[in-house]
Amino acid sequence: MKSSAELTAEARTRAIAKSVSIDGVNTNYWVYPATTGDTSNAETLVLVHGYRGDHHGLESFAGGLTDFNIIAPDLPGFGTSDPLQVEHSLDSYALWFKSFLEALSVEKPLVVGHSFGTLVVSATEAKLSLFSKIVLVNPVAGGRIVGISKFLFEFVKFYYWVAHVVPEVIGNRMTKTFLLVDSMSAYTTKSKDKTLRKWIKQQHRSHFNSFANSQVVWEAYLASTENVVTPFVKQIHKPVLLIAAELDEITPVSAVYEFAETMDNAQVYEIKGCGHLVHYEAAQEAIDVINKFLSK
Repeated sequence: MKSSAELTAEARTRAIAKSVSIDGVNTNYWVYPATTGDTSNAETLVLVHGYRGDHHGLESFAGGLTDFNIIAPDLPGFGTSDPLQVEHSLDSYALWFKSFLEALSVEKPLVVGHSFGTLVVSATEAKLSLFSKIVLVNPVAGGRIVGISKFLFEFVKFYYWVAHVVPEVIGNRMTKTFLLVDSMSAYTTKSKDKTLRKWIKQQHRSHFNSFANSQVVWEAYLASTENVVTPFVKQIHKPVLLIAAELDEITPVSAVYEFAETMDNAQVYEIKGCGHLVHYEAAQEAIDVINKFLSK
């Protein structure tokens, strides 16, 4: 079984950087060509990363899903993609996603979203029905937040609000401090493996501060925390794989099972001993399940 670091390294050896203009706004994306299976007829798989991350976050998946031609964009305002010219709301991201696929002439792709990416994918599919099969990893399902999690949620919301109302140079420094990044990393990482924890911390330090400005961070934070997939999934009738994690404090497993029962074509796979960072802590296990689901 390959580690997330090994899978990520393998993905980067075949990554091809590209860019496309969407309504006058530049979107950067990376292509990972299929290297196994029937490469001449490989299906297209799009990876949609989570909040404050960029395409690097799901490179472990790209490293293992080698039967597919993979496309992984940096969401607008994050990574090296330009911010939108409108508010970074969930509706705006869904419209951008539609235009992105049209610009690349991609029809009915397979799609994998993680965390905030599950919101973008679900909202897009519910409104536009663009995908053939859908995988939602750590889907944002809501649920009651209590104790230290509720305190941290309210603190981060207040912190980001302050950062977007102060002068931009100060706000950017506030949102890019490693103290904040390291705290988020420590909170979401559940593994006791010191080597893995160190690698995850390094990944977050390298890629969690790649965003346009503090205004984008604030607007996208609201989009990621004031929405859940629940109202969208009821309108999705394509095959859906929901990958939940036993120790996920952002999306409780119970909430995933609950909304899955409202869907007509969904299955749930629960990863034990893992939290909100399935793509880092249990990448190979998730890849095996995704491969099986997409290959049916």
